[in-house]
Amino acid sequence: MSPRGRSALAWGAVSFLLIGVLAQGAALLGLGIEASVGAVAAVAVVAGVAVAAMTYVIEPRIERKGRA
Repeated sequence: MSPRGRSALAWGAVSFLLIGVLAQGAALLGLGIEASVGAVAAVAVVAGVAVAAMTYVIEPRIERKGRA
């Protein structure tokens, strides 16, 4: 796998895990989020795929501009 693909998958995994951590933190703090495990997992998967896709597309452009 190319470094670009690995980077995109890594950012997608970070996004996936972040959604889970935020949902668990909100539940532990009693912030009134009554989401099921399935709903949180679905949102986490969608967020992970979206971030991975955006990273894969945008990363070369950022590198060309010298910001990475």
